[in-house]
Amino acid sequence: MEDNPLFNSGKGSVFNIAGKVFRCTSPLGHVLTLAAASHPEILTSRRGLGVTLLTRTRNPSQLVRALYLSPSAAPHVFLSGATAESLGESLGVLLVDPSYFFTERRWREHRRALGLPEEPLPDHLASADESQLMPALDQLPTGTVGAVALDTRGCIAVLTSTGGRTNKLVGRVGDTPSMGSGFWAEQWSRSLRDKAFHSKQESRAIGISGTGDGDVRDL
Repeated sequence: MEDNPLFNSGKGSVFNIAGKVFRCTSPLGHVLTLAAASHPEILTSRRGLGVTLLTRTRNPSQLVRALYLSPSAAPHVFLSGATAESLGESLGVLLVDPSYFFTERRWREHRRALGLPEEPLPDHLASADESQLMPALDQLPTGTVGAVALDTRGCIAVLTSTGGRTNKLVGRVGDTPSMGSGFWAEQWSRSLRDKAFHSKQESRAIGISGTGDGDVRDL
């Protein structure tokens, strides 16, 4: 979905007030019973990682996954900007020119909201035939993207990826990359008693990928 310009995540992300595109993303994995089937070496104490202020990463979800799965290279829970992208590039993550993320509809949206002329378009937009780039899907732009997955061994993982709000201030960091606000996964146990008053433990779990508007925090 980050490659689909209909979404506010990756190509097609919204502009900030200075006419630049910055993205945020975040994965969180929580082991319910055993280590994740695909990566048993990742400790259960490594709850998640968020990245923000990305300008060149084609697929932020791939960057944050690579960093999360490389605790020796990225031992922190939050990284930003050029440092995050440089680390990601060393792990094989693709970086592109910032102009890749610009789309005409987001540019016009940005300028219109500021009360500024929508034209002339930036050179790289004026020379592109966006009608040839737009997939034959719903033609209304949609927003933040995310996913929740449960593997065969009971490990829940979530991810949220966004371009943020149109005309956000330069340097703004939203809810999306923040654990507990933009994403969360959790497991807990509770005691239950049957009719004979026998006690047993029951496990519960939840995984949430938010919209970036603080909906996880409000649950």
